[in-house]
Amino acid sequence: MGTTLRVRRPVAVIVALGLALVIAAPTVAAGPTALHIVSPMHFNQDTFNTGTFEASGAAVDDGILCASGTVVDTGIILAGGQSGRKIQIPVRKTFTCDDGSGSFFVKIQVHLDLSTFTERFSWVIQGGTDAYASLRGSGSGTTIPDGSDPQTGNINTYDGSVID
Repeated sequence: MGTTLRVRRPVAVIVALGLALVIAAPTVAAGPTALHIVSPMHFNQDTFNTGTFEASGAAVDDGILCASGTVVDTGIILAGGQSGRKIQIPVRKTFTCDDGSGSFFVKIQVHLDLSTFTERFSWVIQGGTDAYASLRGSGSGTTIPDGSDPQTGNINTYDGSVID
């Protein structure tokens, strides 16, 4: 009888450990989901720059992000103009969804080439409010004049992916 108990205990311990691993196994999060945003911005001398955005791609199709809303620049710094060729412009933005689902916070790092007057930028989503509190994402983008006076606005285009 002593031999039988010795065999049963290790088997019971192995079964219990296996069940614990299955129960405690982490769920696999979904991978990055593609996102494309077009955002016309209007420059304001007396207040923060403002604009709108239209989002598309799998992130919108899958309900991770809303399709449209407003944008406000909440911080802008000009840096690196000493070379006379390039300027770095870190910009913080708040995107607020039209559908009331919340806001998300984006930091873009604009690289302005003064010799060609072209802008490109990298961007990162740093969370948000309500449905977007845990939202993260990143990518790259470009800026073009909005077609009117380049001193009054531009159009930012963001391409990348998000994870909720």
